Amino acid sequence: METNLRRIRDIVSIKRTIWSNYDRFRTLGVFYLERNAVLDAVCAMSDEETAKIAADCREGGVRWRSFTKYLNKIESALLGDREIADLGASDEKAFDTVAGVPAAEFVRIHESASGVAVSFNVTGTFDMLQRGNRNGCTEIRNLCVTPETRFTVVNELLPYWEDRWSVALKSGPLSFAVAAEDPKLGKKGSACARLYVMDGTRAAADDLGKYIDTSALTLWINP
Repeated sequence: METNLRRIRDIVSIKRTIWSNYDRFRTLGVFYLERNAVLDAVCAMSDEETAKIAADCREGGVRWRSFTKYLNKIESALLGDREIADLGASDEKAFDTVAGVPAAEFVRIHESASGVAVSFNVTGTFDMLQRGNRNGCTEIRNLCVTPETRFTVVNELLPYWEDRWSVALKSGPLSFAVAAEDPKLGKKGSACARLYVMDGTRAAADDLGKYIDTSALTLWINP
């Protein structure tokens, strides 16, 4: 089969430009690596479409102005017809149960001398995405998870251990995540723990502190 050198050059150009863009999904950022999702979608396009995007990248320079357009289009496709609900800034609770478990019993926190881990009251096989800000991220496919599976989210003996973090477990029927991030209240200089749950009908987020004591999760985080 003849090698399409033009397409290879276009993909390399697009890849380099995507690398310099840091926009996030508005709803699903905790579950996906956005730049990878955009590149995967572009690589699935025809040669003609890829060539147009490569020309757009070269025109936009390091900051690809159309990146957000493609990002939003991909996120919309991933969300499908799901309802979006974010009650983090409200007194109302987004969840009664998660995976058939009372929301207050779904996430468990495990403190140690060096940091903190979390576990989830669920059994199944999931794709894991764990972000550690400057400590990078870890992806594991087809991970078997039980209520005894613990994810270390803060290790005080690692560099940048005070950074915000997230751990997400994704499958077709159910995806969920916990993240330490800025609250959705317009305040800066503090962090909160957030719970994300996505099923076949809804992608919802809420302040985990409404359900359990999350002080151990935010105690470690830099203002």
